[in-house]
Amino acid sequence: MFIKLTSNKNKPGRPVSIDKKAITKKCLDFYLLNGIHNQSFNNVIKHAGVSKGSIYRLYGSEDNLQQSALSEYYNIYIKDRLLNHKTKEVTLKSLIMDITSGLISNRYKVCLYHRSRMEKYKLGKLTKNFITKIEVEIEESYKQILRKELTKNKEKYDNNRVDEIVSFILNGITTLNLLKLNRSSHKFILSYSNMLLKFVKNI
Repeated sequence: MFIKLTSNKNKPGRPVSIDKKAITKKCLDFYLLNGIHNQSFNNVIKHAGVSKGSIYRLYGSEDNLQQSALSEYYNIYIKDRLLNHKTKEVTLKSLIMDITSGLISNRYKVCLYHRSRMEKYKLGKLTKNFITKIEVEIEESYKQILRKELTKNKEKYDNNRVDEIVSFILNGITTLNLLKLNRSSHKFILSYSNMLLKFVKNI
């Protein structure tokens, strides 16, 4: 989406075209570095490199901007990495190991979704609703992976048990991200990850 902002009639110059997608990505970069909750809107705008008036013309509100950034994050990071298990062999063990190694090696930044998940009460309504949407999709994806594993091992299961296991694992992955965010030692992150892996192994 492009929005044309006309220049002041009293000043020379050409109309300026602003690419909303490019601005959204700049704002996402800011949120990836600083988190999405409790941030100064002025700092976000400064990072985007446009005026506050342009931001309001593009998004209408800070809540809309945050929701747009999360949507961009979902499309770039979550949709491909976590929800494509139907096209490749993914297990809960491989997910936990990949997330752990990615956080320790700095291959992955602390997951914006997990940070937002813990802080969503500080965010706007649209952003909260989008976090809930992501949460539902990720939970269902993890449940499908778990059911596939249990079926492969010819184990019986009930949906309540599957819900409990996935909830525990998701909370554990959120904790891994927050440990990294709080600069915990690699040894401690590995120790917590091993606890999760042990839990998965004993399912």
